[in-house]
Amino acid sequence: MRTSRMLAILLELGNARPTTAQALADRHEVSTRTIQRDIASLQQIGVPVWTRTGPAGGVGLVEGWRSPVTGMTAVELQTLIIGEAGSRDLGLHDDFTAARLKMLAAGSTLGPSPEHTHERFLLDNEAWFTPTDRPTSLAEVARSVWEGRRLSFDYTSRPPVDAAASGSPPAEVSPRHRAVDPLGLVLKTDRWYLVAARRGTPRTYRLSRMSHVEVHPEPAARPADFSLAEYWRESRGAFEASLARLPVRLSLPTASAEALVAAVPGAGTRTAIGGADRGGERVEIRLRMESVAIASSQLMAVPGVEVLEPASLRRAIHDRAEALRICNQPREADDATV
Repeated sequence: MRTSRMLAILLELGNARPTTAQALADRHEVSTRTIQRDIASLQQIGVPVWTRTGPAGGVGLVEGWRSPVTGMTAVELQTLIIGEAGSRDLGLHDDFTAARLKMLAAGSTLGPSPEHTHERFLLDNEAWFTPTDRPTSLAEVARSVWEGRRLSFDYTSRPPVDAAASGSPPAEVSPRHRAVDPLGLVLKTDRWYLVAARRGTPRTYRLSRMSHVEVHPEPAARPADFSLAEYWRESRGAFEASLARLPVRLSLPTASAEALVAAVPGAGTRTAIGGADRGGERVEIRLRMESVAIASSQLMAVPGVEVLEPASLRRAIHDRAEALRICNQPREADDATV
């Protein structure tokens, strides 16, 4: 498993002279690209691994650093990579606590101690104003990922975005049976996702939509060159792009630019604002948004916005504003209390 390999690499680097990524790849029978990803993961959890190119280059540990992993189990090292929030959800918080105590006991002469950092920085993975998403199937799905076993479950896809945004009750979606090869788990903010191959193609499944989960004894097929981080980055980008399919042209007061960013979050909005001419009191912006129903809801929060295109969105905002005007006509009782 990857974590066992990373532990072995860390021990090798701590007990030997600097080596090369190619030598590590040969010893562990993986590609140099895989070794490079392992080294990057070690660096992310605070291990001071250096890499240099050229004839005098290689891979090594910063001199004077004492590894805390002597006596640390593979599960404890896994929890450091997963992080506290993920370890808690997976039922591994005790292992995370033990690993953290070993890291603190190791100390460091290279800068602020881990305890110093822990007392001053907090990573809160849970989103504001939403219930925590801790699916009941997490333990079984995690076991299939750890052990590399095939997995089957019933999956209920989300209703179409347009139907959910229109205010009408979404059509009922029937669950479908899926048999997959698990490739990895992703904790995005506070939501768990399974990345798994179905008929050889990696796909993403939200754990809270899974039911009747069963881990099978058959080993899962995993492509040798698969990178969970690369897949997730590409998949997330494709998902965001697929939602923004409505070309929109807006005119708004220059002072409302930040309100637009807050109402329509994302890199696309900031790019559109940054590329617009902001010399006058108003600015014209082109960007891509989601459906008319979602876009009209978002733009209602932007003071002074005018939709130039498309006409369907302009009409939708007009209708929303008119409905609000009618519902909020001043009342005689209101005038009496002023």
